[in-house]
Amino acid sequence: MQKEVFYAKWSALHGQAHVVGIVKSWLSISFICARVLTSIKVSPNFLTLFGVVTAAFMAWHPLTLLAIALLVLSLAADGIDGSVAIYQGRSSNFGATLDSVADRVTEALWLYVAYQVGVPAWLAISLWVLAATQEYARARAASLGLSVITVVTPTERPVRASAIFILLIAVNLGLSGANAVMYLLLIGQCVSLFLVMRNAYTSLK
Repeated sequence: MQKEVFYAKWSALHGQAHVVGIVKSWLSISFICARVLTSIKVSPNFLTLFGVVTAAFMAWHPLTLLAIALLVLSLAADGIDGSVAIYQGRSSNFGATLDSVADRVTEALWLYVAYQVGVPAWLAISLWVLAATQEYARARAASLGLSVITVVTPTERPVRASAIFILLIAVNLGLSGANAVMYLLLIGQCVSLFLVMRNAYTSLK
């Protein structure tokens, strides 16, 4: 598959979203990854489930450097499973549903790890609820005809994972005030949910 064809197929699956800027940069990287993984016969659904499994292993080793490596693997698997599906011509409604469910489970596991390393339970739960609500609102709006890429928020999934990454690094280094990044994430997620809801209101009313 040629890169331009890959871009076109991705755009069609995402409400004819424009492939420009940071989106194009990411797709260029994921296109290469998809080509490599396809050459070694890795399926998109395997990557989706691999992301969940690595997140689960994080929960067993929350206070080690291994947890950080597992977080990176979990996010990477989740980030390219869709691209692999496009590249292999295996995009499906079931695959998209599996990916969405896996995302919510994975984020719950990430935040459980955050709780294990000292984040208050109310904060971890609030962060998950905000993220899940944001993604549900976006998916529901998309089902009603709104492009899923109409608005890019300050706390998209890679940003949420990055906050967990910073938290784990700080904890392993014994730095004080490690939870501050999670409070900042809470504020950012409130803003993000507002942006998604405002966009849905103005576009669908």
